[in-house]
Amino acid sequence: MLTPSFVSSIKSPVTRQEVALTPNELVDRIQACSQEQFTGQLDLSVEYSRDQQWSLYFCLGDLIGCNGGVHPIRRWFRQLSHHCPQLPLYTVTPESKQPRCWDYDSLATLVRQGEVPLRQMAEIVTGNVMEILFDIIQREEQLHHRSGVQLSYRPIPINSINANVVSIRVYPLCPEAMQNWEAWQQAGLAKYSPNLAPKISNAEELRWQTPPAVYRNLTTLINGNQTLRDLAAKLNQNPLLLAQSLIPYVQKGLIGLDEVKDFPSYSLKPATPTKPLFAPAAKTVNLKQSPSTGATIAYIDDSRLDSQTMSHILTQAGYGFLNIQDPVKALPLLLEHKPNLIFLDLVMPIANGYEICAQIRRISAFKDTPVIILTSNDGIVDRVRAKLVGSSGFLAKPINSEKVLTTLQRYLPTSTTAQFQR
Repeated sequence: MLTPSFVSSIKSPVTRQEVALTPNELVDRIQACSQEQFTGQLDLSVEYSRDQQWSLYFCLGDLIGCNGGVHPIRRWFRQLSHHCPQLPLYTVTPESKQPRCWDYDSLATLVRQGEVPLRQMAEIVTGNVMEILFDIIQREEQLHHRSGVQLSYRPIPINSINANVVSIRVYPLCPEAMQNWEAWQQAGLAKYSPNLAPKISNAEELRWQTPPAVYRNLTTLINGNQTLRDLAAKLNQNPLLLAQSLIPYVQKGLIGLDEVKDFPSYSLKPATPTKPLFAPAAKTVNLKQSPSTGATIAYIDDSRLDSQTMSHILTQAGYGFLNIQDPVKALPLLLEHKPNLIFLDLVMPIANGYEICAQIRRISAFKDTPVIILTSNDGIVDRVRAKLVGSSGFLAKPINSEKVLTTLQRYLPTSTTAQFQR
């Protein structure tokens, strides 16, 4: 993901191999690449493990890219969302609906066009490298010196590297990654990876053992689809602090930490760098269509991570997906695309879900369109108020595939549902 294509396409032979048995040895090997002004690819791998393979790319001792690990696509979009909040995740062109920025080269193109500052691209590269270094160190520590991490050096000719790549100094990163790991250890989290996803194991017992506000927050955030790192990015919080707050519930068996898959590979289809069709500045809409069902589903929510979750569920099921993150622009976009069903988040800035639902129902074109309000506060007062403004139904957060698809089968016309079932 985060590798210049002109570098990753070069298949150089391995000239040297080593094994690092401790995290300190591993850090020393990486820093040695900086001292020796190494130009090339450093491959790191754990025997018999496909997900535990990483690559670091160097130019004269500085890092210019990285790749591999358990969640490369999640990591990419997480860093992109955090460091480039002004950048929409997807763009819409007359020909296709594609990821706005899907790899190093497309991000570099946006830097050249002035849409992304060079500083932000450097922050994305740094954030990716820091996560990879942490994962390598944690894996190394978990091996307990049994087999170690194998390092393979592949030199690359210096004249093959573009002079405009972003380069990151190694020395500040390695000590910081070690400090992050040591803090993680001292917090009693050594056996837990930040790539695990929390999931409520015993909702009834959790309700009894926690105050109502805490229970409501936990059930809103935790859906088993977002990793600790994903949630920390969503909350703009340190993953260590988030994990510490959840571990007591994990130890009581109320919350589990499960492995989850990476985001689907369709996010990696090359995107031509064009200006998005909708709205400048705070671009907040993406539209992905699929011929599988012929139905388009709108999702109005200011949360980028919830939007990604809904996008994954709907596109995998064959639905077109219209994402609107700015509620102020919802009505014009709904009128333009006329979705078959609308999911509407209740809590948003400027205009809440009740106000938007009432506005939708004033438009004759949406008189019979199902409008489903999403909320974590599923009380009788909310249900009554939602009915008064014309809501068709409720969907309780957190979002998951089963609830979403069941709702679609219930509210969409029979012909569309039959196509989906086929």
